Amino acid sequence: MAPRPLTDARAARLGLAVAVAVVGAQAAVGAAWSLSHDDPTELELTKRCLELEKGLTIEDATDDPVARSAQGGTLRTVVEGNLVTLSVAASQAEVERLRAAYAQGDPGVRLDVRGRYVALWLRDPSRSQRQDTYDCAY
Repeated sequence: MAPRPLTDARAARLGLAVAVAVVGAQAAVGAAWSLSHDDPTELELTKRCLELEKGLTIEDATDDPVARSAQGGTLRTVVEGNLVTLSVAASQAEVERLRAAYAQGDPGVRLDVRGRYVALWLRDPSRSQRQDTYDCAY
């Protein structure tokens, strides 16, 4: 029996079968990798950015009970000579709770809220100091 000639329709089906096999293999590898590796949290991404991209030193904010209550975590660093405590909220409701808790101490412009990040500065922050924290918000 002689092999059938490769027609346009057969070539298209063969190409489609190879493409489906490649995409399936990629999906299987991706799923296996995803199951075995945890994605970094927003706080971990923020820490990494502040340390590697901004060259800042990160500390724990253990002495701030409001910051410690943030479900997404908290960190402390010094940006251009100004100490800042960054808290990551898990929801907008938590942002409001953190803002209200800090407002009892009347922080004024030292309290900066952007998205789910709540920043409490030691002194009034400059635009560039704020920008460093904004650049590392995820």
